[in-house]
Amino acid sequence: MTSRVCCSLIAALFCVSVCLSTRAEGAATAEPTKPGVCPRKDLEVAVSGVCAEMCSHDSDCPKDEKCCSKGCGQQCMPPYKEPEKPGVCPKNPEVALLGECVESCSHDSDCPKDEKCCSKGCGQQCMPPYREKPGVCPSKNLGIGVCAELCSHDGNCPNDEKCCSNGCGHQCMALSKEKPGVCPRRFFGEGLCEELCDNDVDCPNNEKCCSTKCGRECTPPFKVRPDPCLRPNVC
Repeated sequence: MTSRVCCSLIAALFCVSVCLSTRAEGAATAEPTKPGVCPRKDLEVAVSGVCAEMCSHDSDCPKDEKCCSKGCGQQCMPPYKEPEKPGVCPKNPEVALLGECVESCSHDSDCPKDEKCCSKGCGQQCMPPYREKPGVCPSKNLGIGVCAELCSHDGNCPNDEKCCSNGCGHQCMALSKEKPGVCPRRFFGEGLCEELCDNDVDCPNNEKCCSTKCGRECTPPFKVRPDPCLRPNVC
């Protein structure tokens, strides 16, 4: 009787060990899952889906495609990618330091209108995208500017100032304003073939930055003579 009990216990232990080893092998040989998420199924796709098992796991699919459910079967599909809204997230060091550690969004589709899901400090938050301000930066004076990146885009600058190159870095600068007057007409062969200015701000006094035959240089504006007929009792 004792020998029978011992044999039964040994047989039971053997069955348990075989079962555990089989499970371990199954876990070790489990098919790897590719990164990404299957596309979201909607009613139209579910109705029109092909009722066939075209795949059983991600390794059956080429490249980065995943084995996904479509209607009443499985088939290889490209992973779902959240549509990204146009524009660039603002980059502001001050905002980054003061940002709250809260994940208010995970992708652009969580944000209203044209706002984007952007990093703010140690969290994510919906923000309006960066937009370049209108206007032209003053010409950079090489060797004079501060060698530091004090801004990265126009959104870092107050009012209508722009983030401009100063020759050795970037800083907020007031817009270049065009001086009154008209550039004189150039005849063929006049002027130097050099870019001696970029805009009117580069020129002294009332001179303007005018085009030459193949460059730009500071030039006194053309003086327009008043129409004599505009004077009383002349015409």
